[in-house]
Amino acid sequence: MSSSVITTDKAKCRDCYRCIRVCPVKAICISDGQARVDGDRCIICGTCVRECPQQAKHVRNDLGKVADMLATPGLTVASVAPSFPAAFADYGSGFLPAALKKLGFGLVTETAVGAELVAVATAELIDKHKWSWVTSACPVVVNLIERYYPEMLEHITPIVSPMVAHAKYLKQKYGSDTNVVFIGPCSAKKGEAEDEGKGFVDAVLTFEELHQALREAGIDKTSLQPTAFDDVRPRNAQLFPLEGGLAKSASIASGLLREDFVGISGADHVREMISHISNDSPIKLFEALFCPGGCVNGACLGAGMDIFARRSRVLQYAKRKTFEAEEELDPSTVTGIDLSRDIHRVPLRAPHFTEDQIRAVLAETGKHTPDDELNCGACGYSSCRENAIAVLSGMAESSMCLPWMRRLAERKTDQIIDNSPNGIVMVDSGLNIVSFNPAFAGMFSCTEAIIGRSIGVLMDPADFEKVAAEVVDRINGLNVTLPQYNLIVTESIYRLEGEHVLIGIFANITKTKEDEDRIARIRAETLANAERVIEKQMRMAQEIASILGETTSETRVLLRKLTDLARQVEENGKGSGF
Repeated sequence: MSSSVITTDKAKCRDCYRCIRVCPVKAICISDGQARVDGDRCIICGTCVRECPQQAKHVRNDLGKVADMLATPGLTVASVAPSFPAAFADYGSGFLPAALKKLGFGLVTETAVGAELVAVATAELIDKHKWSWVTSACPVVVNLIERYYPEMLEHITPIVSPMVAHAKYLKQKYGSDTNVVFIGPCSAKKGEAEDEGKGFVDAVLTFEELHQALREAGIDKTSLQPTAFDDVRPRNAQLFPLEGGLAKSASIASGLLREDFVGISGADHVREMISHISNDSPIKLFEALFCPGGCVNGACLGAGMDIFARRSRVLQYAKRKTFEAEEELDPSTVTGIDLSRDIHRVPLRAPHFTEDQIRAVLAETGKHTPDDELNCGACGYSSCRENAIAVLSGMAESSMCLPWMRRLAERKTDQIIDNSPNGIVMVDSGLNIVSFNPAFAGMFSCTEAIIGRSIGVLMDPADFEKVAAEVVDRINGLNVTLPQYNLIVTESIYRLEGEHVLIGIFANITKTKEDEDRIARIRAETLANAERVIEKQMRMAQEIASILGETTSETRVLLRKLTDLARQVEENGKGSGF
């Protein structure tokens, strides 16, 4: 049921475990680092919604459902919780009924009328049965007892809450086909409407949802004419949302003495009440409200005022009695309404785990003895054993143990540093050596005996001094020759923020530098040899060209002589008569 009331936006959830820390019943399940509400365990108090820093928890929004009701033919009645003055300070008396009617509600009534009926029934119950009773007005308290303290079920008053009582009253008066929409500060009312209020409460809106509806409709009090609530007005039940508020209502009806009545609020006090009743309490009635301070501090109130200002506004409204319905409720005239309710146990799976199973989970996170159990609460659980049981129950993960994860991360970091080929050294603000890794010890031929001594014992401290004095923010990739160690290193020095220490990292580039020098020499020798070969080839080419030139000239002379001789022979032949 409750799983559909409170949901988690996975995209916003940042596994901070705050919801687990604040959840009074640890109804948050962590899976793959994501938190979700376990609907079977949840009591719908809304604490996780209010406390989530990422706003990843949401109460189901029913504005669409109500809008459909208002858009269809038939009467839709708003039943407004008596804590409304604390949530709508900007509207004041008379403006909220006007605003709701502008939204489309046919009638706007006060839930305090139902509270008046419940007060009368409660007083009669106490007179007839001498017993320690716990009021059923707060659905969160009822959910808590039904799920986690079933042995206390018989102490819950078998009377419906003011919301359900008023809904039954409205259905009887205006017809069973009337739509009743409860509007209040409580997320658990949405669950109650689907359980005890089914068939009577047709929808529930929180005050936050009503604020949203008014914004979206563009309604503000400057556009409204104040109007009174409809139907009848309660006599004194407007005080119901305050801690101990039922006392006034019940005393008017039955003369109930205050020493027989205790009004409490807040999760811790509710648990103390349960423990007190278990020890045969002489108190007749406990009015228990789960939210600290009462309903004026509801999780879905949506008001920016502090709790004292909210309480004051409720008291002022009850005192002034302005813009109330003209007719006052006379409970004796209201008949035929069944105000009884069933209180039933909601079974929870409660698996039993052996001590060996619990110790095995604890051992997974390095807790081998009780002394290893820090009980720091960082995971959201009050003790390491509680977390281990949650892990076995499928509600938590071992990785939620932050001290263990930190130690694991530090161990991995240490392994990385110890196995790094670079020399790493840490020095304090006085430039005294704090620690170093094996690679540094190998580079600088030092042992742990050097710890506590100045870095200047090993090298020129000038670069460390510059960073320490903030002359420079850091030194990155500076090549430094250290002839005393036959080293050439790339040096990086930076300040570890917030720790008042400096980190020096030295990458040994000696071999790389030697290789670069050797390659440079080979390159130079190769170029010189190439130049000599080229020069020799040029000389040879020139000599060959010279020889070829002389030979060509002699050949030309010889050929010329041969052609001249041939020409003479031919001419002589013609003259002789051949």
